[in-house]
Amino acid sequence: MRIFVLFLLSAVGASLLAATPADAKYSLCNKTSYALSAAIGYVDGDRLATRGWWRLRPGQCKVVLTEPTDPGRYFVYAEAVAGHKGPLRAWSGETPLCVENEGFFNLRNQEVCRDNPVAQRNFFDVEVTPAAGGNWQTDFAEAANYTVYSAEVAGVQRLLNDLGLANARIDGSLGRETQRLLASYRKEKNLGEGPVIDDATIDAMIEEATAREAKLGLFFCNKTDAQVWAALAEPLGEGRYESRGWWRLAGGECAKVVKGALTADHYYVYGVVEDARGERRLAGGDKAFCTSPVRFAAPSDTTCADQELDEGMFRRLNIGGAPAATFNFGPESFVAPPAEPAAPPAQ
Repeated sequence: MRIFVLFLLSAVGASLLAATPADAKYSLCNKTSYALSAAIGYVDGDRLATRGWWRLRPGQCKVVLTEPTDPGRYFVYAEAVAGHKGPLRAWSGETPLCVENEGFFNLRNQEVCRDNPVAQRNFFDVEVTPAAGGNWQTDFAEAANYTVYSAEVAGVQRLLNDLGLANARIDGSLGRETQRLLASYRKEKNLGEGPVIDDATIDAMIEEATAREAKLGLFFCNKTDAQVWAALAEPLGEGRYESRGWWRLAGGECAKVVKGALTADHYYVYGVVEDARGERRLAGGDKAFCTSPVRFAAPSDTTCADQELDEGMFRRLNIGGAPAATFNFGPESFVAPPAEPAAPPAQ
Protein backbone atom coordinates (compact mmCIF):
# COMPACT_ATOMS: atom_id res chain seq x y z
CA MET A 1 0.00 0.00 0.00
CA ARG A 2 1.45 3.36 -1.00
CA ILE A 3 0.97 5.15 2.27
CA PHE A 4 4.21 7.11 2.21
CA VAL A 5 4.26 9.42 -0.76
CA LEU A 6 0.81 9.84 -2.19
CA PHE A 7 -1.06 11.55 0.59
CA LEU A 8 -3.32 14.14 -1.03
CA LEU A 9 -4.27 17.03 1.22
CA SER A 10 -7.64 17.96 -0.18
CA ALA A 11 -10.14 20.65 0.75
CA VAL A 12 -11.52 20.11 4.23
CA GLY A 13 -14.47 21.99 5.57
CA ALA A 14 -15.57 22.42 9.16
CA SER A 15 -18.88 23.82 10.21
CA LEU A 16 -20.74 24.80 13.34
CA LEU A 17 -24.16 23.32 13.91
CA ALA A 18 -26.68 24.62 16.40
CA ALA A 19 -26.77 22.12 19.23
CA THR A 20 -28.27 21.39 22.60
CA PRO A 21 -26.43 19.30 25.20
CA ALA A 22 -28.58 16.31 24.24
CA ASP A 23 -27.36 16.23 20.64
CA ALA A 24 -23.84 17.65 20.99
CA LYS A 25 -21.36 15.59 18.98
CA TYR A 26 -18.45 15.50 16.51
CA SER A 27 -19.35 14.29 13.00
CA LEU A 28 -17.33 13.42 9.91
CA CYS A 29 -18.92 13.90 6.50
CA ASN A 30 -17.67 12.35 3.26
CA LYS A 31 -18.32 14.73 0.35
CA THR A 32 -15.93 12.90 -1.99
CA SER A 33 -16.32 10.27 -4.70
CA TYR A 34 -14.28 7.78 -2.64
CA ALA A 35 -15.34 5.39 0.08
CA LEU A 36 -13.21 6.43 3.06
CA SER A 37 -11.78 4.99 6.23
CA ALA A 38 -11.62 7.82 8.78
CA ALA A 39 -10.07 8.38 12.19
CA ILE A 40 -9.97 11.14 14.80
CA GLY A 41 -7.51 12.24 17.48
CA TYR A 42 -8.47 14.19 20.60
CA VAL A 43 -7.36 15.05 24.12
CA ASP A 44 -8.71 12.55 26.63
CA GLY A 45 -7.77 13.66 30.14
CA ASP A 46 -3.98 13.86 30.22
CA ARG A 47 -3.53 11.79 27.06
CA LEU A 48 -3.88 12.20 23.32
CA ALA A 49 -6.16 9.45 22.04
CA THR A 50 -6.88 8.22 18.52
CA ARG A 51 -9.96 6.34 17.41
CA GLY A 52 -11.07 4.75 14.12
CA TRP A 53 -11.66 3.29 11.59
CA TRP A 54 -15.09 4.41 10.48
CA ARG A 55 -16.21 3.44 7.00
CA LEU A 56 -17.79 6.42 5.26
CA ARG A 57 -19.64 5.72 2.04
CA PRO A 58 -19.53 8.54 -0.54
CA GLY A 59 -22.06 11.10 0.64
CA GLN A 60 -22.32 9.64 4.15
CA CYS A 61 -21.96 11.54 7.43
CA LYS A 62 -21.32 9.75 10.72
CA VAL A 63 -21.09 10.74 14.39
CA VAL A 64 -17.69 9.68 15.75
CA LEU A 65 -17.73 11.32 19.19
CA THR A 66 -21.02 11.39 21.07
CA GLU A 67 -19.86 13.48 24.01
CA PRO A 68 -20.02 17.29 23.72
CA THR A 69 -17.16 18.66 21.61
CA ASP A 70 -15.10 20.93 23.85
CA PRO A 71 -13.27 23.87 22.28
CA GLY A 72 -9.68 23.10 21.37
CA ARG A 73 -7.60 21.19 18.88
CA TYR A 74 -8.68 17.92 17.28
CA PHE A 75 -6.94 15.79 14.67
CA VAL A 76 -8.62 14.13 11.70
CA TYR A 77 -7.49 11.77 8.94
CA ALA A 78 -9.12 9.77 6.14
CA GLU A 79 -7.91 7.55 3.33
CA ALA A 80 -9.68 5.91 0.41
CA VAL A 81 -10.50 2.25 0.88
CA ALA A 82 -8.25 -0.25 -0.84
CA GLY A 83 -10.75 -1.16 -3.56
CA HIS A 84 -10.30 2.09 -5.48
CA LYS A 85 -7.93 2.06 -8.43
CA GLY A 86 -4.77 4.13 -8.45
CA PRO A 87 -2.41 5.19 -5.67
CA LEU A 88 -3.75 5.74 -2.18
CA ARG A 89 -5.66 8.99 -1.72
CA ALA A 90 -5.55 10.47 1.75
CA TRP A 91 -6.88 13.60 3.47
CA SER A 92 -3.96 14.25 5.75
CA GLY A 93 -1.80 16.82 7.50
CA GLU A 94 1.48 17.02 9.37
CA THR A 95 0.77 15.46 12.78
CA PRO A 96 1.80 11.75 12.95
CA LEU A 97 -0.46 9.78 15.29
CA CYS A 98 -0.92 6.09 16.01
CA VAL A 99 -3.46 3.89 14.25
CA GLU A 100 -4.05 0.20 13.76
CA ASN A 101 -4.07 -0.86 10.15
CA GLU A 102 -7.17 -3.04 10.35
CA GLY A 103 -10.42 -3.03 12.29
CA PHE A 104 -11.67 -0.63 14.93
CA PHE A 105 -9.11 0.83 17.33
CA ASN A 106 -9.11 3.11 20.37
CA LEU A 107 -5.56 4.03 21.38
CA ARG A 108 -4.64 6.16 24.38
CA ASN A 109 -0.86 5.71 24.22
CA GLN A 110 0.90 7.47 21.34
CA GLU A 111 4.23 5.87 22.28
CA VAL A 112 3.18 2.47 20.89
CA CYS A 113 3.93 3.47 17.29
CA ARG A 114 6.88 5.81 17.78
CA ASP A 115 9.32 3.46 16.01
CA ASN A 116 6.86 2.06 13.49
CA PRO A 117 5.88 4.44 10.64
CA VAL A 118 3.51 1.84 9.17
CA ALA A 119 1.36 2.21 12.30
CA GLN A 120 1.15 6.01 11.93
CA ARG A 121 -0.87 8.39 9.79
CA ASN A 122 -0.38 12.13 9.33
CA PHE A 123 -3.50 13.79 10.76
CA PHE A 124 -4.53 17.37 10.03
CA ASP A 125 -5.47 19.82 12.77
CA VAL A 126 -8.98 21.11 13.39
CA GLU A 127 -9.49 24.02 15.79
CA VAL A 128 -12.93 23.83 17.41
CA THR A 129 -14.11 27.22 18.62
CA PRO A 130 -16.31 28.02 21.64
CA ALA A 131 -19.03 29.16 19.22
CA ALA A 132 -19.53 25.50 18.23
CA GLY A 133 -21.62 24.93 21.34
CA GLY A 134 -20.39 21.35 21.67
CA ASN A 135 -21.26 20.37 18.09
CA TRP A 136 -18.83 20.18 15.16
CA GLN A 137 -18.66 18.68 11.70
CA THR A 138 -15.59 18.16 9.51
CA ASP A 139 -16.13 17.56 5.78
CA PHE A 140 -13.76 15.62 3.53
CA ALA A 141 -14.01 17.19 0.07
CA GLU A 142 -12.58 17.21 -3.43
CA ALA A 143 -11.94 20.00 -5.89
CA ALA A 144 -15.26 19.12 -7.57
CA ASN A 145 -16.99 20.42 -4.42
CA TYR A 146 -19.70 17.76 -4.36
CA THR A 147 -22.80 17.99 -2.20
CA VAL A 148 -23.77 14.99 -0.10
CA TYR A 149 -26.09 13.79 -2.89
CA SER A 150 -23.72 14.39 -5.81
CA ALA A 151 -20.88 12.76 -3.84
CA GLU A 152 -23.01 9.63 -3.53
CA VAL A 153 -23.62 9.58 -7.29
CA ALA A 154 -19.94 10.28 -8.01
CA GLY A 155 -19.02 7.45 -5.65
CA VAL A 156 -21.18 5.01 -7.62
CA GLN A 157 -19.57 6.21 -10.85
CA ARG A 158 -16.09 5.68 -9.42
CA LEU A 159 -16.94 2.21 -8.11
CA LEU A 160 -18.36 1.20 -11.50
CA ASN A 161 -15.02 2.25 -12.99
CA ASP A 162 -13.10 0.38 -10.27
CA LEU A 163 -15.04 -2.79 -11.07
CA GLY A 164 -14.22 -2.51 -14.76
CA LEU A 165 -17.87 -1.99 -15.67
CA ALA A 166 -17.37 1.53 -16.97
CA ASN A 167 -14.69 3.95 -18.05
CA ALA A 168 -16.74 7.07 -17.71
CA ARG A 169 -16.36 10.59 -16.41
CA ILE A 170 -16.95 11.01 -12.69
CA ASP A 171 -19.11 14.12 -12.38
CA GLY A 172 -21.76 13.38 -9.73
CA SER A 173 -24.57 13.53 -12.29
CA LEU A 174 -26.99 10.60 -12.53
CA GLY A 175 -27.16 10.57 -16.33
CA ARG A 176 -28.60 7.90 -18.57
CA GLU A 177 -25.41 5.85 -18.90
CA THR A 178 -24.82 5.83 -15.14
CA GLN A 179 -28.44 4.83 -14.60
CA ARG A 180 -28.15 1.99 -17.15
CA LEU A 181 -24.96 0.58 -15.61
CA LEU A 182 -26.29 0.94 -12.08
CA ALA A 183 -29.55 -0.84 -12.91
CA SER A 184 -27.63 -3.63 -14.65
CA TYR A 185 -25.33 -4.11 -11.65
CA ARG A 186 -28.21 -4.21 -9.18
CA LYS A 187 -30.07 -6.76 -11.28
CA GLU A 188 -27.01 -8.99 -11.69
CA LYS A 189 -26.32 -8.95 -7.93
CA ASN A 190 -29.99 -9.47 -6.97
CA LEU A 191 -30.10 -6.09 -5.23
CA GLY A 192 -33.35 -4.94 -6.81
CA GLU A 193 -34.65 -3.31 -9.94
CA GLY A 194 -33.83 0.07 -11.40
CA PRO A 195 -31.03 2.64 -10.91
CA VAL A 196 -31.54 3.00 -7.17
CA ILE A 197 -28.62 4.16 -5.02
CA ASP A 198 -28.89 2.67 -1.56
CA ASP A 199 -26.52 1.49 1.17
CA ALA A 200 -26.73 -2.17 0.14
CA THR A 201 -25.72 -1.39 -3.45
CA ILE A 202 -22.79 0.84 -2.46
CA ASP A 203 -21.60 -1.70 0.15
CA ALA A 204 -21.74 -4.51 -2.40
CA MET A 205 -19.68 -2.45 -4.84
CA ILE A 206 -17.10 -1.59 -2.18
CA GLU A 207 -16.71 -5.20 -1.06
CA GLU A 208 -16.39 -6.49 -4.64
CA ALA A 209 -13.85 -3.80 -5.56
CA THR A 210 -11.86 -4.51 -2.39
CA ALA A 211 -11.80 -8.27 -3.08
CA ARG A 212 -10.68 -7.57 -6.64
CA GLU A 213 -7.89 -5.24 -5.50
CA ALA A 214 -6.69 -7.70 -2.83
CA LYS A 215 -5.42 -10.05 -5.55
CA LEU A 216 -3.43 -7.37 -7.37
CA GLY A 217 -0.22 -5.47 -6.65
CA LEU A 218 3.25 -6.05 -5.27
CA PHE A 219 3.67 -7.71 -1.88
CA PHE A 220 6.64 -7.98 0.47
CA CYS A 221 6.70 -11.02 2.78
CA ASN A 222 9.10 -11.67 5.64
CA LYS A 223 9.94 -15.38 5.74
CA THR A 224 12.44 -14.98 8.57
CA ASP A 225 11.89 -15.07 12.33
CA ALA A 226 13.38 -11.58 12.75
CA GLN A 227 12.19 -8.08 11.95
CA VAL A 228 12.80 -6.78 8.42
CA TRP A 229 12.74 -3.17 7.25
CA ALA A 230 11.92 -3.03 3.54
CA ALA A 231 12.07 -0.38 0.81
CA LEU A 232 11.12 -0.19 -2.86
CA ALA A 233 12.25 1.67 -5.98
CA GLU A 234 9.46 1.98 -8.55
CA PRO A 235 9.93 2.93 -12.24
CA LEU A 236 8.32 6.23 -13.21
CA GLY A 237 9.17 6.06 -16.92
CA GLU A 238 11.97 7.50 -19.06
CA GLY A 239 14.60 5.90 -16.83
CA ARG A 240 13.36 7.65 -13.70
CA TYR A 241 12.57 5.95 -10.38
CA GLU A 242 11.26 6.81 -6.96
CA SER A 243 12.62 4.99 -3.92
CA ARG A 244 10.54 4.92 -0.76
CA GLY A 245 10.34 3.20 2.61
CA TRP A 246 10.09 1.91 5.18
CA TRP A 247 7.79 -1.05 5.68
CA ARG A 248 8.43 -2.80 8.98
CA LEU A 249 7.70 -6.51 8.65
CA ALA A 250 7.59 -8.75 11.69
CA GLY A 251 8.54 -12.39 11.23
CA GLY A 252 5.95 -14.06 9.00
CA GLU A 253 4.26 -10.77 8.07
CA CYS A 254 3.37 -9.53 4.57
CA ALA A 255 2.49 -6.06 3.31
CA LYS A 256 1.21 -4.67 0.02
CA VAL A 257 3.64 -2.02 -1.24
CA VAL A 258 2.14 -1.29 -4.68
CA LYS A 259 -1.62 -1.43 -5.13
CA GLY A 260 -3.54 -2.25 -8.28
CA ALA A 261 -2.49 -4.34 -11.28
CA LEU A 262 1.26 -3.98 -11.85
CA THR A 263 2.18 -2.06 -14.98
CA ALA A 264 5.98 -2.02 -14.73
CA ASP A 265 8.04 -4.99 -15.91
CA HIS A 266 10.42 -4.65 -12.97
CA TYR A 267 10.97 -3.03 -9.58
CA TYR A 268 13.94 -2.72 -7.24
CA VAL A 269 13.88 -4.07 -3.70
CA TYR A 270 15.91 -3.31 -0.60
CA GLY A 271 15.78 -4.62 2.94
CA VAL A 272 17.55 -4.79 6.28
CA VAL A 273 17.14 -7.63 8.77
CA GLU A 274 17.81 -7.24 12.48
CA ASP A 275 18.61 -10.54 14.19
CA ALA A 276 21.03 -12.09 16.65
CA ARG A 277 23.81 -11.81 14.06
CA GLY A 278 23.37 -8.06 13.80
CA GLU A 279 21.99 -5.77 11.10
CA ARG A 280 22.37 -7.23 7.60
CA ARG A 281 21.34 -5.84 4.22
CA LEU A 282 19.68 -7.58 1.29
CA ALA A 283 22.19 -9.41 -0.88
CA GLY A 284 22.39 -9.16 -4.67
CA GLY A 285 21.90 -5.43 -4.97
CA ASP A 286 22.90 -4.09 -8.40
CA LYS A 287 21.54 -0.52 -8.57
CA ALA A 288 21.95 2.35 -6.11
CA PHE A 289 18.97 4.37 -4.87
CA CYS A 290 18.47 6.83 -2.04
CA THR A 291 17.46 5.74 1.45
CA SER A 292 17.13 7.39 4.85
CA PRO A 293 17.10 6.22 8.48
CA VAL A 294 13.50 7.52 8.68
CA ARG A 295 10.49 7.38 6.35
CA PHE A 296 11.44 8.66 2.90
CA ALA A 297 10.40 9.12 -0.73
CA ALA A 298 13.17 10.15 -3.09
CA PRO A 299 13.24 10.72 -6.87
CA SER A 300 16.21 9.27 -8.72
CA ASP A 301 16.82 12.34 -10.90
CA THR A 302 18.37 14.20 -7.94
CA THR A 303 21.51 12.91 -6.24
CA CYS A 304 21.23 11.44 -2.77
CA ALA A 305 23.81 13.92 -1.54
CA ASP A 306 21.73 16.83 -2.80
CA GLN A 307 18.73 15.42 -0.94
CA GLU A 308 20.85 14.81 2.18
CA LEU A 309 20.00 11.11 1.99
CA ASP A 310 21.95 7.85 2.27
CA GLU A 311 22.40 5.35 -0.54
CA GLY A 312 21.67 1.63 -0.72
CA MET A 313 22.10 -1.11 -3.31
CA PHE A 314 18.70 -2.39 -4.42
CA ARG A 315 18.06 -5.78 -6.06
CA ARG A 316 16.14 -5.98 -9.35
CA LEU A 317 12.84 -7.88 -9.27
CA ASN A 318 11.55 -8.84 -12.72
CA ILE A 319 7.76 -9.03 -12.99
CA GLY A 320 7.31 -10.35 -16.52
CA GLY A 321 3.96 -8.69 -17.18
CA ALA A 322 2.13 -10.29 -14.22
CA PRO A 323 -0.60 -8.20 -12.51
CA ALA A 324 0.64 -9.32 -9.08
CA ALA A 325 3.94 -10.46 -7.57
CA THR A 326 5.47 -11.25 -4.18
CA PHE A 327 9.03 -10.76 -3.01
CA ASN A 328 10.00 -12.99 -0.10
CA PHE A 329 12.71 -11.91 2.32
CA GLY A 330 14.13 -15.26 3.42
CA PRO A 331 16.86 -16.20 5.91
CA GLU A 332 19.39 -16.50 3.08
CA SER A 333 18.34 -13.27 1.31
CA PHE A 334 20.75 -11.12 3.29
CA VAL A 335 24.50 -10.77 3.24
CA ALA A 336 26.29 -13.20 5.50
CA PRO A 337 27.51 -11.82 8.81
CA PRO A 338 31.25 -11.22 9.17
CA ALA A 339 33.15 -14.38 9.95
CA GLU A 340 34.25 -14.68 13.54
CA PRO A 341 38.03 -14.57 13.96
CA ALA A 342 39.61 -17.96 14.34
CA ALA A 343 40.62 -18.94 17.82
CA PRO A 344 44.38 -18.68 18.46
CA PRO A 345 46.20 -22.01 18.37
CA ALA A 346 46.67 -23.72 21.67
CA GLN A 347 50.06 -23.15 23.25
